Amino acid sequence: MKRQMKAIRRGLLTAVMILATVGLPARGQYAGGSGTANDPYLIATAQQLNAIGLREADWNKHFRLTADIDMNDLGETPVNLIFFFQGVFDGNHHTIANLIYRVKDEDGQPGSPYVTVIGLFRVLSGWDALVQNLGLIDPNVRPDPTCTRSVNGVGALAGSLKQGWIRNCYVKGGHVAGSSTVGGLVADCSSDAAVSECWSSADVSGSRTVGGLIGYVARASVWSCHVAASVSGAMNVGGLVGVVQKEDSTIEDCFTAGTVTGSEAGGLVGYLTEGSVSRCYSTASLSGGSSLGGLVGKNHGLIHTSWAGGEITGGMYVGGLVGQNVEGDGIFLPYFDTQVTDSYATGSVRGDNVIGGLIGSNEGTLLRCYSTGAVTASGAVPASSVKYSGRQVRLQMGHPGLLLGYDDQRREHERRWNWETHGRNAEPGHLSRRGLGLRRGDRQWHRGPLEDEQ
Repeated sequence: MKRQMKAIRRGLLTAVMILATVGLPARGQYAGGSGTANDPYLIATAQQLNAIGLREADWNKHFRLTADIDMNDLGETPVNLIFFFQGVFDGNHHTIANLIYRVKDEDGQPGSPYVTVIGLFRVLSGWDALVQNLGLIDPNVRPDPTCTRSVNGVGALAGSLKQGWIRNCYVKGGHVAGSSTVGGLVADCSSDAAVSECWSSADVSGSRTVGGLIGYVARASVWSCHVAASVSGAMNVGGLVGVVQKEDSTIEDCFTAGTVTGSEAGGLVGYLTEGSVSRCYSTASLSGGSSLGGLVGKNHGLIHTSWAGGEITGGMYVGGLVGQNVEGDGIFLPYFDTQVTDSYATGSVRGDNVIGGLIGSNEGTLLRCYSTGAVTASGAVPASSVKYSGRQVRLQMGHPGLLLGYDDQRREHERRWNWETHGRNAEPGHLSRRGLGLRRGDRQWHRGPLEDEQ
């Protein structure tokens, strides 16, 4: 009886606190401001930050942090995620530490087998939505052991970003986990959204569509971002992005390091179904099953002026730059002239079958590409059954360099670096600006050896 009375008192006290919070004027909940662009609400404590999640009327307002915040200061008070934010949140170069959230069944819709879009901001939406200049320190966002539903769309900062912009934000340390569509910073970035100048070092894990920074990108732009973390999943795993869809999606000037584990996994992007990757690189090491690539695991898009240098160990379709370069079958994937241009790989490649220093299996167009890494058959498949390996393609076709494990010869390729067109001073391991079509004064995307031409 005493326990029941205590529980009733706690429930009544919680209800009173929530009602009191909702009933108070906004100015009384925050450290100052009126919520406008010229006079944003000021947030100085964990309690004030937590109050935003209870005030739906403020989800289209302007906010600014005025101090570093530690969510441990909330004590036993539950964290209130901000459900549908359409305003502006300026971190003002401050940090939010120890955002710990355990996803439970009640976070989902009644009757649904899923819990979706989890993050400090569950949904960021609208052309004016903006989060900038904010750091998250050691967040820990994952399903609670009691959760019986599949938890999809998990990111430390945002579960879903649509049309809005996240810029100059980062996640330092911590762990983000879920089932499908999981990202260290953002889970789902789509509908003309943008993420720029962001980075993450949080470990990320899930089942499929898992990215070190973003789980899923569709009709969106990502540029000037990087990741150095451990990223793991079963399928569609990328050091930066798990899956990229829609032809107008772009990944530019990004790089990754760390480790990536899974199938259809890449050091930068797990599965590039459409869209483009330009001026990017990865030194992440990869291990897992099939379709592993130092930069992109499976490619049905465009890759330009990019490189990879991580060690790769996998099963079938393993390449130093791309595991599988596919043109589409016209049914599940539309026919598309998949292209890899002005790119190279230097990492060692080890696999069971269909392995290449540059690409494991190729159906697309290659222009001005090369590889220098060692290619080794693991021995898991008997030598008599290894039909395609980089070394055998070299012997059969007379092209040195261990470029391709399997090549669809219906395509025309310039498999090696074009020495005559691009200058004989470009040696393996180096790319000149002239060779890459870059002009003097262009952004130096290459963070490895790069020759300066006079």
